[in-house]
Formats: sequence, C-alpha cells, structure tokens
Amino acid sequence: MSKKIAFLTTIFPINDEFLTDCFDSLEQQTFKKFDIIVVNDGYQKFDTIKKKYINLNIIELPYKNTPSKNREYGINYVKTMGYDIVIFGDTDDYFEKNRIEKSIELLKAHDIVVNDLSLFNTHGIYNRQYLSNRISNHTIIDFAFILEKNIFGLSNTAIKLDLIDSVDFDPSLIAVDWYFFSLLLLKAKDAIFTNETQTFYRQYSDNTIGIGEITLKSIYNMLKVKKIHYGLMQKHHYYYEELYNKVIKLDNTKNFSNLSTFTINYPFWWELNT
Repeated sequence: MSKKIAFLTTIFPINDEFLTDCFDSLEQQTFKKFDIIVVNDGYQKFDTIKKKYINLNIIELPYKNTPSKNREYGINYVKTMGYDIVIFGDTDDYFEKNRIEKSIELLKAHDIVVNDLSLFNTHGIYNRQYLSNRISNHTIIDFAFILEKNIFGLSNTAIKLDLIDSVDFDPSLIAVDWYFFSLLLLKAKDAIFTNETQTFYRQYSDNTIGIGEITLKSIYNMLKVKKIHYGLMQKHHYYYEELYNKVIKLDNTKNFSNLSTFTINYPFWWELNT
C-alpha cells in the first residue's frame, strides 16, 4: 500500500516572489503524489497561489498563533489525518526537484532525514551544500551531535509520523526545530544526513535565524535561544542543567573573550563554543 505523504509548511505575510520560488519548486518535484498542508497565519492573498498551482493538492489551514504553536498545529493535523510521512519546508525557501523522492527513499530505512542546505540571497546562490563542509553524506546523526548546536530545520527534514503521537510546544520557543528533533533523537530515533538533495535556504533581513555568519548580535540571539531551549530540555535530560547554568553565566557576565565561536568554519545553528 502506498504511503500518504504530506509536505508541511507555515505562511505569514511574506514577499510574493518568495512564495513563487517555493511553489514552483514543489510543482517541479519528481515525486508527485503528496499533499501540501499550509498553516496560514495572516497571508491575505493565498487564494491566488491555490488558483495558480492547480496541479498541486493544497490544503489551507487558517490559524493565527505564535510561531511554535503554528508548527504544533500543523504537525498534529498531519498526524491526526493519517499521513505516514511529513516533509517540512518553509515558504521563503525552495527545494531541489528530487527532495520529496529522496526523503521517501531514505525513510524506508531510517526514522528521520536531514538534507543539505545551499545558501542564497538576492545575488544568487553563494554557498552550495553548506552542511557538507562538515558532514559526510549518509552520516548517522545522534542525540549527542545536537546537544549544543543544530542542523535540523523545519525546511530540510522529513520524518515518519509513527514516531510521534502529538506535540505540545511551549509558546516561547524560538528554535522549535532544535527542540523537536532533540526530543526525537533523545528517544534513540535514527537520523541520516544526505547531500543527494537540498533545500535552498534564503538569507535575508527578515529571516529569524540565518546561518553561516557569527557576529556579536548573533551571539546575543544564541544566548536567548539557548536559555529557552536548555531550560525546557532540562525536563527531559539531566545534562541540560549544566548547559543551562553555563549559558546563564555567560549571559550575565557578557564575557565573550574566551569564546572560540568566531573561529568556527561553517558554523551550524546555535553553535556557541566556550
């Protein structure tokens, strides 16, 4: 029996051209039998997208809440509706043509797939296969790998939905993806990295996270994210108490002189070396 596949995304008031890039790439996927589930938080012209892409089966879920609760709503929806696989993507990114096909292929033997990122901006792609600078194709990623950093985004991952019953995200969460995949890997779920497909990850001023550049401003943002993440993860693993206390101390003192963060080549999300 064929699997029921969902591509899950959220949308908010956004540049129309970003949406065109995203949905063009979904229309061009080599694997065609999937539904696109869109949690719409305030984008007023989504009917024009549904009319333009009539070959895509788009299901819109109007829902206005915090970013973490919007993600929660979408994940719980696809689980409740009986989908077998969910592939995550952001509407300000676009995707290689084989992304859905390759994700489904690798999920036959693994619980989670995390694919490579190519970074681009208004001038075009400037860093191809960014994660591959530090991770080899078909590397198995475990819980320890993402204790203090992250490569799992909600635009470059796919999972089997039998891994979860439902999710409940704290509304204060910023790095929803880091928290979500930390919990999955803490349960010894199997994750594989692939550079045989990729997400084209847009870098622009309104991008909440971004990757690849470490500045004083980004360090302050990392500290904010890590305080929330470690604070919540303390409930699930004792080691996070030590990490939480360390980041609180660093945030209180603002003494960054001993950080080796600035010398990391190809830093991952939230990678703050002390």
